[in-house]
This record gives sequence, C-alpha cells and structure tokens, in this order.
Amino acid sequence: MAITGAVFLVLLTLALLMSLSEGGGGAGSGGSSDGQSETAPAEKTMTGGDTKNTARRLVNGVPVGYTHNQAGAVQAAVNYQVARSSGAYFTDEKDRHATLAAMMTKQSLERQIRNDDIGMQQVLTSLGVTAGSADELVARGAAMGTRVTTYTDQVATVEVWMAGLVGVTDKNAPMPVSASWTTYTLTLQWQSGDWKLSAITSVNGPTPLDAGSDSPTSVDEFRTADREFNAPPYVG
Repeated sequence: MAITGAVFLVLLTLALLMSLSEGGGGAGSGGSSDGQSETAPAEKTMTGGDTKNTARRLVNGVPVGYTHNQAGAVQAAVNYQVARSSGAYFTDEKDRHATLAAMMTKQSLERQIRNDDIGMQQVLTSLGVTAGSADELVARGAAMGTRVTTYTDQVATVEVWMAGLVGVTDKNAPMPVSASWTTYTLTLQWQSGDWKLSAITSVNGPTPLDAGSDSPTSVDEFRTADREFNAPPYVG
C-alpha cells in the first residue's frame, strides 16, 4: 500500500506539471561549469544553460534574438522549454514572471502568469515544499529531440521531446526525485523581431524502459548531484 501510494503521488504531481503546459508556461534552468577548476565544482547557476557561451543576448537569463527561419524557431522552442524546468522557476515568483516575460507573446503573457502561479503552488504543495525547504527541490529538464510540424514566416509549431526530473531531497518528503518523459508541442509567433511563445500542449512519452539499478539513488546522493552538476546548456 505504501508503494502504491507513492506511485499515485508521483503520477499526481506529474499530472499537475503537465497541466501547466496548456496555453504556455515556464521554468528556468542551471548553467555549466566554466572549467577553471579541476578539483571543485563550479557554483551552480539557475539562469539556464551555459550563459557565457550562448550565442545570443539574454533577457532575464533566457536566450532571445533568434533568426527568422525554421532553425531559429527550433532553437527558441528548445530553449524556452528548458527555461521552464528549474527549481527557481517553481519556487521564486519573481523569477517565474521574469522568465515568462522574456519568452511569451504579449497576448499570452498575463494569462500564463496567472496559470503558472496557481499551478506551481499546487505542485509545491503536493511535493511538501515550503519557503524553508525550497533549496531541497530538484527540477530539471533536457531535450531529447525536436520535430517541426508546421512552419511559416509568422507561425511555427515545434514538438520537443523532453526528459525531466522533479522531487525533493528530503527523506521525509512525500515524493522522492522522479523522472518524467513528455513531448511538448510549442506554438511560436514571430513578434517584435523574434520568435515568441504563444501556446504549449503536451502528451506523455515516449518513455523508455528503466534498465538501470533496481534501487533508486538515495536522497543524499541526489542532493549532492543537484548541487554539483549544472543543468544542460541551451542550444545554439
């Protein structure tokens, strides 16, 4: 019964995460090491990707300024989805609003802020995250692949297959760090000289078979990994 309850909680939380995608939304993510030290990990950044080597300007930590072609639309779709995946986006309302302001169209911004503020609070509540335990939250996402389904000079639809992690590194938390596999369909519009996000929908999978260890990694190991490993870099 305990195992069944844990599985149910995982599914409930992932369902809440999926519901945030309707209409567009977001979460920021961490940067990579500067490579200057071989003995100590670089300080983890939460702005998403290797910001020093990103070949476009940053607004609120999110890469913007994409080329007006299909490749630019794909880069924007991946980066915007990666930017929806960090713990800071879940726990910091100011960070979340700034991230959305950088990526959303003018018409969809206010709606998405309302939706995500409500949705993120639901997720944090289900995970047992409080202001005092926000640092224990693990939330990351990485793109496995992309597919362009429609493209014009004004509107593009890009599917992004993502792997995600979400959970709390606390032995007493209701849900440990768990994996999810999701395909997001992102609709982008060319607005003010850039690709901006106007809507997101999502479906589960494709989900691979877990052929690894029968026992999940301990919360202590996950806590160490989350602090020492930076999140995947932005593309482009």
